[in-house]
Amino acid sequence: MTAVSVFLFAILPASPASVDTSGWHDLAARTVQGAYHVHSTRSDGHGDKRTIAAAAARAGLTFVILTDHGDGTRPADSPEYMDGVLMLDAVEISADAGHYVALDMRPAPYPLGGAGAAVVEDVARLGGLGIAAHPDSPKPALRWTDATSPIDGLEWINADSEWRDETGVTLARAGLAYFLRPAGALASLLDRPATLDRWDALLRNRRVIALGASDAHGGPGSRIEDANRTLFSTIGIPSYEASFRELSLRVILERPLSTDAGLDARLVFEAIRKGSVFTTIDSLATPALLDFHASPSGATVTLVARATLPRGGELVLIGPAGELTRGSGEIRREVPAEAAGAYRVEGRVAGAPGQPPVPWLVSNPIVIGTLAGGASPSETSNRTDRDTLPAEIAPFPWRIEKDPVSQASLRAGAHSAEFDYRLAEGDRASQYAALASDVSGQRFRAVELALTARRPSRIAVQVRTADGHRWGTSFFVDERVHLIHAALAEMREFGDPDGRSPDPAAVTSILLVVDLTNAAPGQSGRFTIESSALVK
Repeated sequence: MTAVSVFLFAILPASPASVDTSGWHDLAARTVQGAYHVHSTRSDGHGDKRTIAAAAARAGLTFVILTDHGDGTRPADSPEYMDGVLMLDAVEISADAGHYVALDMRPAPYPLGGAGAAVVEDVARLGGLGIAAHPDSPKPALRWTDATSPIDGLEWINADSEWRDETGVTLARAGLAYFLRPAGALASLLDRPATLDRWDALLRNRRVIALGASDAHGGPGSRIEDANRTLFSTIGIPSYEASFRELSLRVILERPLSTDAGLDARLVFEAIRKGSVFTTIDSLATPALLDFHASPSGATVTLVARATLPRGGELVLIGPAGELTRGSGEIRREVPAEAAGAYRVEGRVAGAPGQPPVPWLVSNPIVIGTLAGGASPSETSNRTDRDTLPAEIAPFPWRIEKDPVSQASLRAGAHSAEFDYRLAEGDRASQYAALASDVSGQRFRAVELALTARRPSRIAVQVRTADGHRWGTSFFVDERVHLIHAALAEMREFGDPDGRSPDPAAVTSILLVVDLTNAAPGQSGRFTIESSALVK
């Protein structure tokens, strides 16, 4: 018995350090704790919304952001309080580049999916805040791989990814410790993620927020996305409550919450959009409060950070050139007002798990000046401007291609071509409808099109070679005239998104395709080609 006790003591993680918050009343009243990236029985989670809310209440959370898998077409559930927890609804979208979480987004008029750039663009158009999920997951199918699209944010840590690169011995130790100290056992599998370096690189060019993700499934759930997702899925580990006690978001609001779920949801989402949110590993120390602000003064800006630190903890200020200063109390640093840069804070505690150790607290950045990359997602190659429509260019001669059971018709005139389609109903069976035009022997760099659509849609502009290989990219179209420039150099081969662009000399056909990437069985529509041209 003594040997067993000694063994358990050796593997048992320490209890969370207690943090003194006296003197922080105002900030404490505006800082709310919650969990982001949570799955329910609506997709591949183990519990329903009420079960999740009850677990969150036991863990002391104020809000939960559900992110069940979907294509963005389902309207989000209205915010509601359950067991005193504000339940918010979002969606995790599967793209060719990985998974992308959309917060606070209007319902999509068509299924979102396909190329990562298309999903990022669509989420932005629909007013959502887009977060690249588990960007450095050891599981390739889950990893976000698009390094160029202007994402709004990323997950700097994802608890469901952290265990995947551990050894069997480490997992076994954590499994035994879980039954005595669940949240600490989960945290023992954390390391400092390489994603923090990826984030710092992005911050040199544009503002990107970062969130800590619970990626909580609450047990075995269903195997929609990942057949070996949980540590000990057959016995329901980790539970929602254990995940919620492991790490959380702390959102700093403009004012304290009310009891109106709709108004409170706006407060939470607006604070996250502004980056007034930080992440803490609560199983190491709790509770956490952070005051991080900038004070302009002539030619300089003073950055000030202070936090409720556990004994032995320290704050570190990180800027474009790396670590700038550190301290165990308030830290201050003057930076030139005219020098653009993003600055963030980490809280570090002694004995944190991982090689290298995981930070206990990670803030979002304060941006000084204007970063080089500027802006948010935009449609740089998809303009809507009828005044510049090259009316003298008639559409190519088109023909119809489709699967055997879908329907399509083409009405070609002297100055336009009108295409109606209806994808076959029933199960998903690769339904598609397309227009094709032969261009064999014509070397060109791009296809230019003027398109309108009866309903908001995505049209895939593709090129094909004689052996059947296809490359392409997709564009948003609606009832306005969209001037599209589809460059061959930007197209990627289907099934090989990291491969080379097509050889212009080998292209034999151009296609405009509607398929199940951004449409559903039974969907009908119409688009009109007002002009088309090859750019040589």
